[in-house]
Amino acid sequence: MKIFFQILIFLFVAIFIFFRAMDAWIKYKNKQVGKKYCESNGFKFLNAKSYELHTRLYFEKSGIKSWANYETDKNYCITWKKETPLEKVNTILMKK
Repeated sequence: MKIFFQILIFLFVAIFIFFRAMDAWIKYKNKQVGKKYCESNGFKFLNAKSYELHTRLYFEKSGIKSWANYETDKNYCITWKKETPLEKVNTILMKK
């Protein structure tokens, strides 16, 4: 009976560590996708912060610092929540 409880505790700890590691890996990949987007579209990548339902990309272009929210699918393709970074910069430039 003692062995059974030790195996059970080991399984709970192993599952906990596995899911924490997978969460960290997904956050890392989401950050890399945002960085790649910035590099390919002429933005300066500042940071990417992962939240529960989306990732926030902080960027700079033409001296304008801003942010945009996105989520990714299982193939790490970006879907923007509202505005793309390019639309956001254009909106800010139009207001000036």
